[in-house]
Amino acid sequence: MSEAQDPAHAVATQVKPWGWNHRDGGSGAVCSRQHQELRAFLYLLEHSFLQEFLSRDPCFQISDKYLLAMVLVYFRRANLELSEYTCSNLFLALFLANDMEEDLEDAKCVIFLWALGRNWHSQVTDFLRQRDKLWARMGFRAVVSRQCCEEVMAKEPYHWAWTRERRPHHGGAQRSCPKAQVPLPRGPGLSPPRCSLCGVPSLYSHCCHQPRPLPVLPTCPSPNPEWYCPPSHACLSVTEDPWGGGFLMVLPPQLHLEPGTYTLHIFPKPPSVP
Repeated sequence: MSEAQDPAHAVATQVKPWGWNHRDGGSGAVCSRQHQELRAFLYLLEHSFLQEFLSRDPCFQISDKYLLAMVLVYFRRANLELSEYTCSNLFLALFLANDMEEDLEDAKCVIFLWALGRNWHSQVTDFLRQRDKLWARMGFRAVVSRQCCEEVMAKEPYHWAWTRERRPHHGGAQRSCPKAQVPLPRGPGLSPPRCSLCGVPSLYSHCCHQPRPLPVLPTCPSPNPEWYCPPSHACLSVTEDPWGGGFLMVLPPQLHLEPGTYTLHIFPKPPSVP
C-alpha cells in the first residue's frame, strides 16, 4: 500500500450508503470514477498471477464472488488511487474480507503463500500490519452487506468473476464437519485440490480468460520467479538434511502428490550388464 496518504484523512471521508465514496465533481463525476475503478479492478483480476491464485481455489472458499466484490468495496472505501489497484493490495483486502465473513481459519492462511512468497513465515507480521493500515484507510468499516456486493456485480453482470458461486455444501457454518471433507486451497506451483463433493476441477475453472496487458496497473512484486522456472531435469534429487542429520528428497515440479502418507521403496542398484 502507498504510505503517501494519511489514514486519518480516509477516516474523515464522507461515505454514501452501501460504502460508495463521495467525491467532488457532482454525480456524473462520481459515476465516471466508479466506472474507472470497476474497470481497473476487473483488469487486475486478469493478471496472470491472480488467475493462477484463483484457479487454486476451485471450491471458492477464500475467493468466491462475494469476497471478490468486497475487495472492490474496500478499495473504494480506502480511496485507493487506480495505481494502487495491485496484487498486493488485493491480497490484503481479500484477507480482511475473509476475516469478516469466513469461519475457517486455515483456508485464508493460504493467502500468505501467494502474497508473501517462499519466505512468508518471516513476513506475516508485516502483512497483518499492512492489512490494518488498509482497514484504517477505510475508516474501520469492514462490514459489507449482501446488497452492496450484488450492486457491485450488477455493474458488470456477465463477468466471469461473478460466476464463482460457492456450492451449498461449502456454504454456511462448517465447524462440525471433519477437516478432511474441506480440501484447502493450494499455494503457487501446486495442482488444484481434489474435492469429492465438487468433483475434479479444471485448472482454470471460472477464470478462463487469457491474461491481458494491464495499461494502468503495475505488475505484482510478490511472485518469486523461481516458482515458475522448471529445472533443466525432471528427476528426483537427494541432499543431506542440515537440520535432522538424515537426507531430503527433492521432487521435480512436474510431480504433484496429494496430501497423505507415502511409503518409499528403495530398490538395490541393478547389476551392470557385461
